[in-house]
Amino acid sequence: MAPVADTSATEYKGSSMNDANKNAYAKTPIGYHHKDYIKPYKGTNTHFPFYLVQPDVDAWVARREDVAISGFPKSGSSRLSAIVGMIQHDADPAFMEAGAHLDRKIPFFEFCTPLNEKGPRSIDDLLKLEGGRTYFTHLGYDASPPSLLPNGAKIVYHIRNPKDVMVTLYYHFISRILSKYTGDLGDIVDAFVTDKIVYGPYFDHLASYWKMRDHPNVLIVSFEEITENFHDTAKRIGKFMGKDLTEEQLKAMERVCSFDAMKANPLTNRYDKHIAGIYDHNISPFLRSGVPGAWREHLTPEMNQKVNTWMAKNLAREDLKGLAERFPSTFTFN
Repeated sequence: MAPVADTSATEYKGSSMNDANKNAYAKTPIGYHHKDYIKPYKGTNTHFPFYLVQPDVDAWVARREDVAISGFPKSGSSRLSAIVGMIQHDADPAFMEAGAHLDRKIPFFEFCTPLNEKGPRSIDDLLKLEGGRTYFTHLGYDASPPSLLPNGAKIVYHIRNPKDVMVTLYYHFISRILSKYTGDLGDIVDAFVTDKIVYGPYFDHLASYWKMRDHPNVLIVSFEEITENFHDTAKRIGKFMGKDLTEEQLKAMERVCSFDAMKANPLTNRYDKHIAGIYDHNISPFLRSGVPGAWREHLTPEMNQKVNTWMAKNLAREDLKGLAERFPSTFTFN
């Protein structure tokens, strides 16, 4: 495994960007409600500024040792990054408790600034690494690097109850100052059910990976099963990555990768982004709620019915056959 990337190529570390990049973020009119915020590409609603790096995503040459942690936004990429990183480092707690922040050890693959090539980009830092690279991406499979599976890389895809995703994404947008979001939760619900949400359409995203479920280099797990049965799920991820984890290693992982531990950990809770003025944790912390089913405290009965109708329609699709049965606690109607 290549050394962990201690890169500063991230939008969130305030001191990492020069004045030009900071000004570019501050001055751009392109926020969530702007007509150019979303650009559909190969079945994914890519969004500003990250679609600027898409040509380099397409040209990415994967290596056999690479691991792509893929999933829809707010489906648990931080926690899965922690689990994968711990597995790669023999469950040494130091991976979580020392060194660089988690999102610089395992960076957001398509990150770039509005200045793109003139600003920090994760892809440039990853290209400097020897051996295997590990990163997380929110791109649908068809918009991801086409070289991943042909070149032998591994993909760990994660899903989460879409109702919890909606609520968590709403809080993400209102606390992420750069999103310039002025809507309410109902607007997010409507964006999901009309297939206009960022990185959506949601069920198309799932279908793009579900079709690859039998590929030996693809593993699909859920936020819910990680929460309900961390031991067995982490062990399964380890086996997929070629590691037979011991009971002691699994216990260490469960301790440092629990949602509560990560929320309290300054290297994983992105409080540094609050200090940098990127997120406002007074509105909502980055790691807000790791409780499956917490959507019941937020969605109105009318919203829930709208989502249920949308879910039922999509789960009946031929290209999603078997998904709900495989993940029954992910797709809940009540």
